Amino acid sequence: MKLKRLPQAIRVGTFALFAAIMAPPSLAGEATVPAQFRGDSPAPDFSIKYDDWDAMLSQTVLDTGMSDRVEASKMRPRAGSRIVRGGGGTTRLEGNRVDFHAFLGANLEVLRKLRDDLAKVPDLAPLNLFNRNEQLAYWLNLYNVTLVTQVAEIFPETNLKKFYPEIWDAKVLNVSGVPLSLNDIHHKILIPKYRDPRILYGLFQGVIGGPNLRDEAYEGYRVWQQLEANANEFVNSNRGAFVRERILRTSYFYEVNAALFPDFDRDLRRHILKYARPSFADKIQDGSTVVGTGQSNWYIADLFGGNRAKGSANTNAGALLLAFRTGNGISDGESGVTPATGFDGNAQPMDGGAGGAAGGSVQTAWSSNIEQQMISVRFPSHMTEYLRKIQMRRIKELREGTVGIEEYDQEPEEDEPADS
Repeated sequence: MKLKRLPQAIRVGTFALFAAIMAPPSLAGEATVPAQFRGDSPAPDFSIKYDDWDAMLSQTVLDTGMSDRVEASKMRPRAGSRIVRGGGGTTRLEGNRVDFHAFLGANLEVLRKLRDDLAKVPDLAPLNLFNRNEQLAYWLNLYNVTLVTQVAEIFPETNLKKFYPEIWDAKVLNVSGVPLSLNDIHHKILIPKYRDPRILYGLFQGVIGGPNLRDEAYEGYRVWQQLEANANEFVNSNRGAFVRERILRTSYFYEVNAALFPDFDRDLRRHILKYARPSFADKIQDGSTVVGTGQSNWYIADLFGGNRAKGSANTNAGALLLAFRTGNGISDGESGVTPATGFDGNAQPMDGGAGGAAGGSVQTAWSSNIEQQMISVRFPSHMTEYLRKIQMRRIKELREGTVGIEEYDQEPEEDEPADS
């Protein structure tokens, strides 16, 4: 889909608003949504661009691809120790990982600034000026950057269950004058506004047992395609659903989203079948109609498993480098309606506009330099197993292929001999 760039856009620090052209019909059921967040524009003039959040994700999220459904073996202590490190569940080798260490120190302030900047977007452009897809992408990105910030603030931690539901209930946001928590966005805005089970796959929970955090921001013009991809990955992993003893066993996260499945067992089973790969779908069809929701893994989805041991240059150099590409700057919160460039014809910031320069560039604010990037790390043994698993899975994917055979109606003509 092509986007037409308008002469003007709203600029809020790192989030520039551009034109978009996708406006599905509005859905009923918004009566319980706060008034500030109801409605949408059938012919939108703006969309939201998330350059810096997109850049952060690309540098801190390890995309591991599809699960092969092989359950992880039981964790064992290292030689000479009785201590078992790492999440011991059978799903510990699945799902994307986030380098939460990247958000420590001064970088945590950058992350908070990014979250607060995004929360201010509706102060400059009421959300009903945007179409439903743009609004959905906005709420998903705001939810995820807030969740990552919340987890970063308590990091290092290995198990997030002891923080449930406190992290999700804390009203750390203020959007259009409305105090909001993560659960408010989830249950008071997204579910009643969209009533579509696919939205649950866009809500990162910070744990291995939940849907993946993508290595890219959600964008209005393709948000449903991104959610479809996440749904396909989650359903076809042991984190999402599997069949055991003829019973379909699913993630606890589906029960959290029970409002999206009115006739829970029947609707959830039908939903899982929609995304299940053929071999998995056959198992579901052959099993009973009973659905269990006890599957969970609260271990943090951290690249280093909640701990990070630095080693010499001779140790494992597979660290996720924290190079951060140049962004458009962090807003000082005083932004207005400006031309798309943020500057007037004399290359001066427009009155009332940040111009993409206030607060310095993200490259400067993000405290990582060449020396820090070159530090090698030694992964914990349980994470080394995880990375080896990913490597073998990708090698297998590269080796697999299909061969097509076509029958020709006539034999190919022979090349004429070259003139001597």
